[in-house]
This record gives sequence, structure tokens and C-alpha cells, in this order.
Amino acid sequence: MKMTNRIKWSVLGLACVAVAACDIINPAEEIPAFIYVPAFELQTDPATEGSNSSNITDVWVTSEGDFLGVYSLPARIPLLKSGDTQLSLRAGIKDNGINSTRDIYPFYKNYETTVDLQPNETDTIRPVITYRDDIKFSLIENFENGNNHQFQELRSGEEANKIVVTTQDAFEGASARILLDTASSFVELATVDRYPDLIKNGLLVYLEVNYRSEVPVIFGLVGYDVSDPFNSFPLYDPGFSPKGEWNKIYFNLSVLAIEGDFDQYQVGFNAFIPVEGGQLTLDKAQLQLDNIKLVHF
Repeated sequence: MKMTNRIKWSVLGLACVAVAACDIINPAEEIPAFIYVPAFELQTDPATEGSNSSNITDVWVTSEGDFLGVYSLPARIPLLKSGDTQLSLRAGIKDNGINSTRDIYPFYKNYETTVDLQPNETDTIRPVITYRDDIKFSLIENFENGNNHQFQELRSGEEANKIVVTTQDAFEGASARILLDTASSFVELATVDRYPDLIKNGLLVYLEVNYRSEVPVIFGLVGYDVSDPFNSFPLYDPGFSPKGEWNKIYFNLSVLAIEGDFDQYQVGFNAFIPVEGGQLTLDKAQLQLDNIKLVHF
């Protein structure tokens, strides 16, 4: 009888050890709370910051100093936290419109909030953001003043290729329209003004553009040194492909401005009907632009 009891207690002891070991090896999973971020809303002062149009594609999430990841919008985000939790949400974009170059847009403010998180519950957050206070808009061109706009310098092409400002099919208010055809299939335009000190207070320079286009367009800068103001150096790199619906793109011109190292820059672009097999691919084409902003620190 005593031996039987000893065996029972030994088996029971081994079972307890096994259960404890299982708890260590396979601990109970925490149940996450969730936040749902459908989109960001950008608010601007139209007089000093231009249009509130944006193309924020991602949210970068930080919680109390811990970076939690990047999520495509709309996003339902799990968090292994509970109770009052501080969150920092940053607006993410596609640098130069490229899916693989997602980044935080440096000129928008963070959205800070505190949420009472509860396991398996979802809190919806609708971030409202603004531009940072320490940035400079060297150029805001919304084409609302008719033909009194910045892109008047015809560097290449025909007079027929120059911008016509119209309200027809405009993005908002009035927009720029450029027509190309077989007789004039290429145009290069630049701003009348030249902009100094693009990288004086920082190394980030962006160009925001709303567009709709039947042809490829390449944007960039035209550099000048004050010692030789009549000799220009075009620096074109980022661009966009044809798109039938209005879109917004954020061009990162930082490398162009840094490597160019010129005293002043114009903003410029060229548009063209592509050639395949020695023939133009289109007999005529249209390009529309709006809300062009040159932003830097």
C-alpha cells in the first residue's frame, strides 16, 4: 500500500513538472488590442501653404519609444499593450512614386495621441496633420492666377507647347494644360524665378506635383552659379509615366541639389511623346499639372 501511494505521488509530481514545463515552452499567447487608421487628413493654410491635396499611402507607428512598423493604409494594427498608451503616427509616402521607396514625408508633423487599449478591441484613429512650422515653400504654383504663373520659360519646344491655364477637367480651380503633337512632340519648361539656399538649412528638398498625363514627364532642377548667371545646367531625374486619373507625387530632389551644388536653381521639367521603331507612339497628347510646391528646410 505504501509503495502504491509512493507511485501515485511520483506520477502526480511528474505530471506537475510536465505541465509547468509546457507552460514554459508554450506560454499563453497575449491577446492584442488593435488600432484602425483609415487615412490621414492634411490641413493647410491656403495663403501660405497652398492646397491640402496629399497622397499619404502608409502609416509609421511608434508607441512610447518603440517602433512598431510601417503599414499600408487603410491599416488595422495589432498592439501587445493595454491601458492608456501613447502613440505617434507619421505619414508615409512613396518617394518619387516608387513602391519600393516608401519613406516618412519629412515636412508633415507627427500625429500624437493617447489611446486606452483593451485586448481584442479596435480603436479607430483618424489623424489630422499639418506641415511643420520650420519648413520653407520656395514655390507654390496652383495656376489660379491665369497666365501669370511661374512656368513661363520655354527652354525647348514650340510656342504652341507653352502652358495654357484652364478650368476644364482641372484638379481644383484651374490647372495647367500642355499639348503635344507630331509637329512639336517635346517641350522643356522652367520657372521664371531662381531659388537659392535650397540646402542651406537641411539636406532635404522635395517637389510636390498633382498631375494627369498621356505622356512621360521628367522633373528636376536647372542650376546656376552667380558668377556665371547665363550658363545653365539641367539636372533632370525623377519623373512619372502616363496616368489617366489625377494623381499626386512627391519628387525627392535632395540628391540633385546636393550633388549639383549650385548657387541657384530653377524648377524645370520636360514632356515628350515616346518614339518606338523610329515613329512617335501618339499623334497628339495632353499633360495637366497643378499644385506644384518646392519644399525644403
